[in-house]
Amino acid sequence: MTPLVLCSLTVVAVLVISGIAKAKEPQSTATALVNLKLDSWLPLKFIAKTLPWVELFLAAWILVVPGPIGALGAFVAVILFAVYWVVIARAVVTGNTASCQCFGSGSQAPISVFTLGRNTALFGAAMGALVGAVQTGNSALVQFFSLNSEGWLWIFSAVVLSSTLWFIYRSENVPASPTVGRSDSLEDSSALESYLQEYDGVEAEYVRLPIPFGTLENSDGFQVNVREFASSQARILLWVSPGCGPCQGLLEQIDDWQEQLLPLVKIHPIVSEHDLIPYLGLSDTFEPLVDPQHQFQPAFGWGSPMAVALGADGLVAGGPVRGQQDIEQFFADIIAQLAEPAEEEDEAVSATDDVLESVADKDS
Repeated sequence: MTPLVLCSLTVVAVLVISGIAKAKEPQSTATALVNLKLDSWLPLKFIAKTLPWVELFLAAWILVVPGPIGALGAFVAVILFAVYWVVIARAVVTGNTASCQCFGSGSQAPISVFTLGRNTALFGAAMGALVGAVQTGNSALVQFFSLNSEGWLWIFSAVVLSSTLWFIYRSENVPASPTVGRSDSLEDSSALESYLQEYDGVEAEYVRLPIPFGTLENSDGFQVNVREFASSQARILLWVSPGCGPCQGLLEQIDDWQEQLLPLVKIHPIVSEHDLIPYLGLSDTFEPLVDPQHQFQPAFGWGSPMAVALGADGLVAGGPVRGQQDIEQFFADIIAQLAEPAEEEDEAVSATDDVLESVADKDS
């Protein structure tokens, strides 16, 4: 028995989770290679199709194959995780904060030193798995079932520790209640009225917030002041990623939504790099924007896809909302309410803001 079986099981679990996620959405791997600027010298389609199965095959190899051949599988895992480490380290050093989508499109967090720390730990686990395979000459599965009572206590302690840290992480990252509301006087955007609204059974105060100061870039690379940009017309900003499955589902519907919202509201898909715009497959109707290195998005939170509505009165009119289903409902509510005829045409802009903020009330 060797405690290093924990390293072997960690490597197997990570490879299985990663492989399944990539196999379900091969385009996420291609997007990751583009984000990491590796597409110029790696075959995107080939890597996207084969990498998931390589990871799954390697997990099975380490899990069940004994002897020197099994140790060879652990050595291959060391090489694979070393490559992953170098790729992430290169991104960190060059300041590339695009998502690596290491576990499919479900992992949209930007690359950071924490990503590098995670890969360092995984490389260490692969090294431990290799040492364990060489010492025992057994597969990870045989090592696991050969544990004595002390070994099982180690496994139990590791599971408890991992579960505790995981739930602490999850509890600290639950999104806060959306702080959006309405104003009874849109002609004077400084006169905001607070009101009480029930949210998950708890009464809290919600107010519309000013549009954060910040800039985006248009397709020509010129900076766009977001607050000034919204002052001329109500707009919906939609953060997407070309390799994200839910994002693709939204992009397939965006033409229909824009047709129904014009001329009152314009939709602006947003990506993190100019090179990603062609992958969106947008018609000429749209004016895509770029949020370099996700500098502006944290004003509303993280996540992709994510949508937020900006009113022409300088206030956030709805959202942010995340996830395909919530965003689809967000657009459906706006379209449904805009379909109701406005009483006076000269108040069209204010009426649009009223619709957006009422949707925000509903989402809250």
